[in-house]
Amino acid sequence: MGKVNQRWRRVATAAIVTASALSLASCTPFERPEIATVLNVGAEGTLAIAVDPASPEQLVIGEIYNQVLAAYGRPVGLAANSSFASRSPLDILKEDNVDIVVGCTGQVLTQLDPQTAASFTQPSDEAAGAADENTTSSASEAERQDEVYAAMVATFPANVRSVDPSPAQACQDSEAAKQGLPENIVPIIKDGRLTRTESTRLNFITRVMSTKDIEEMTERVEAGETVRSAVAEWLMEYASININAPKTKDEDEKDGTQRAA
Repeated sequence: MGKVNQRWRRVATAAIVTASALSLASCTPFERPEIATVLNVGAEGTLAIAVDPASPEQLVIGEIYNQVLAAYGRPVGLAANSSFASRSPLDILKEDNVDIVVGCTGQVLTQLDPQTAASFTQPSDEAAGAADENTTSSASEAERQDEVYAAMVATFPANVRSVDPSPAQACQDSEAAKQGLPENIVPIIKDGRLTRTESTRLNFITRVMSTKDIEEMTERVEAGETVRSAVAEWLMEYASININAPKTKDEDEKDGTQRAA
């Protein structure tokens, strides 16, 4: 997603963070560009979220997921992975020591099933016009987004899952986006790594994302703001998470009881 200058590299490095319960691995985030894991991923219960360290957009989305899970006591952090351009999310989940990969529906479908993806292509300006023309065409575009999501999920093996797709669109510089495929944000998850409550939280936060909000937070990071700072206000507004004052275990259990009621 473009050449990374020195200032951005410093921001990206600072953004690859871990929860306090984690210890850093011996390598630095950019020591091994193919898969630079910065977490003690061998620790029991630790989750690693793979993100491209050169992508402000992925860092923003990954940090939102990171903070949502960490706020309720789950050991979690981001893992820098520079192989998104050459490997699919399924390959990354299978071959690397990570549990969640940030993806976009059209791009992932194109990587995993190009023939099916081609059946959904249309000029990107036509797709945009269809979504904005009137209520009927907007409904048709929503159906198309659901169909692309369903086709993507159909390519997953039994040990990989996702949550409901976000209405937010990302990955707009991908070839799939240029072909007019929807690019709804989705976390792609190794099965069995999240509790039911964690899956529900991840589903909720994914659904309340908007294209505008993700774009604005991404632009702030590109301008030099830290990722943590860029997502803080949004997390407080949409998830009632104060990343500077995470919940205690007792508060977490109380919150879980209230949600279940």
